[in-house]
Amino acid sequence: MLAHGKITQADYDAAIGTEVVPSITERPVGCDIAEARRNLGYFCDYVQRYILNDPNFGDSTKERQFNFQRGGFDIYTSIDLDLQESGINAMRANVPAVMDGIDIGSAAVSVEPGTGRVLTMIQNRFFTADPEVAKLGNEYTGINYNTDFEYGGSGGFQVGSTFKAITLAEWLRSGRSVKEIVNTNGRTEQFQNFSARCLDEGIYGYGNWTFQNDQGRQAGSQTVEYAMEQSLNGGLVSMQQQLDLCDTFDTAQKLGLHRATEQNFNESQNNYGTRDLAILPSTIYAGTDEIAPITMAAAFAAFANGGKLCTPVPIDAIKSPDGKDVPFTRSKCSQAVSPEVAAGVTYVLQNAVNRGVASHARSSSGVPHFAKTGTTDDVKDNWTIGGSSKVTTAVWVGNVTGNVSTMNFGGWGGLMAADQSIWPAIMNAADQKYGGDPFAEPSSVALRVVAQDVPDTTGQDVASATKLLKAAGFTVEDGGETDSLLAEGLVTETSPAAGTSAPAGSAVKIFRSGATLATVPDVVGEFGKKAASRLRDAGFVDISVPKECAAEKVSAVTPVPGTSTRKSDTVTLACR
Repeated sequence: MLAHGKITQADYDAAIGTEVVPSITERPVGCDIAEARRNLGYFCDYVQRYILNDPNFGDSTKERQFNFQRGGFDIYTSIDLDLQESGINAMRANVPAVMDGIDIGSAAVSVEPGTGRVLTMIQNRFFTADPEVAKLGNEYTGINYNTDFEYGGSGGFQVGSTFKAITLAEWLRSGRSVKEIVNTNGRTEQFQNFSARCLDEGIYGYGNWTFQNDQGRQAGSQTVEYAMEQSLNGGLVSMQQQLDLCDTFDTAQKLGLHRATEQNFNESQNNYGTRDLAILPSTIYAGTDEIAPITMAAAFAAFANGGKLCTPVPIDAIKSPDGKDVPFTRSKCSQAVSPEVAAGVTYVLQNAVNRGVASHARSSSGVPHFAKTGTTDDVKDNWTIGGSSKVTTAVWVGNVTGNVSTMNFGGWGGLMAADQSIWPAIMNAADQKYGGDPFAEPSSVALRVVAQDVPDTTGQDVASATKLLKAAGFTVEDGGETDSLLAEGLVTETSPAAGTSAPAGSAVKIFRSGATLATVPDVVGEFGKKAASRLRDAGFVDISVPKECAAEKVSAVTPVPGTSTRKSDTVTLACR
């Protein structure tokens, strides 16, 4: 400027003599900004990773990263800030970021049935993409508990009894009714009683398996509907014994259920090295595989959407700098189960809300809700999954690592019940904003009362009678011994009686002969000594013989000859 005459020498000297003091203000970068401003760090990270896993943006991660950073895109996401705020407030009030004695974690995610749009994504810990910040304390992490591993997630969490909804779906798909009666008790069964067409020999295996209900509850024979409402493990096992394990897991796969990461720790299981679920009898009621909450939310959304599964998507639109639409992987929808099956599931899980163990999921504004709870062994994990026809939410609270019981922290009203506060906070906000329609009515097939004729097992041994009754679709209970002329241990009668109709799956009591009865022989006209001998040969032990019967013939017998009476009863002779 001096050389071109734009400033004077004095101006030049003054400028050169002035000290330059930099004023630099560091600002957070990337998704840390979203976390700091709107508690959206995990959702922001999920959006970025969604694009980095999308082949529309390149053939390799490196190419997608370049296109994402250099594209100048405007990304319009699906997040609902109102629901997100309600969920964050409930999360902060119920699950702290850290607790002494447990590596506590919690996650909540909501999706929209019919579109797969992700409406909320919430976590108890604060998001950071900076590894150095994450080292400062457990309240910070970059791991997203809601998603699969490749989307920044963890290894997932066991889903507990929420898997019962999948077994129920297969029960309905196979044409069965929720009014059928099953044995809901904990007990010991044999593995060979579980069909599995895709495994060796067409069965699960061999050996005994003992299982129980929560707190050891024994409810006897109940409807499938009741077993689901009260989350009775024994009832689900009885249902599965009438199904094929491979069919149940096929239904789970169609509903999008998969592990959050590969199973690389147990080579003996049939899903080693894959993200498939392990085909195990215990999974059908206990959800033993580790699954991401977003996967469970999408599966339950399918039930609310007439059986149509829509894969989760966090993006509504992407625009280029010139305003044109940028292609990206949108939600893919497929008919996972039939509308009739979906209607049956929502019908039963509405009852679980209205009169069962998921009562905390009732709407504060009367919007119809369906839900299933889940608890894993030793109360390590707690779940509530379900929603309305408009929004479905999955909430998990449990151990990030370790196996500490959540019951050790506040008992029934403490940490183990935190999901029961977070889920309603999100869903009640959703009801206010989106409303909700009544769910479809279940089919007549799903609600029919199936009756069977009780076969006649009189005179059979108990093993044969049990086999015949089970083949007819009944469960069997021991009614004890009864007075009978039959040989000891043979079946005398059943309740309900042979030839009558009873609901399929209901219990039939078998009554066994105690061999306590005998028929009084006709000893009239015989001398007393011979008459008494014949009575003893017939089984009677208490015989009253008057003195005159030693020389006289018997003229009368009490009870009268030909009648059946207990062998222990007194038989009295009269002589003349």
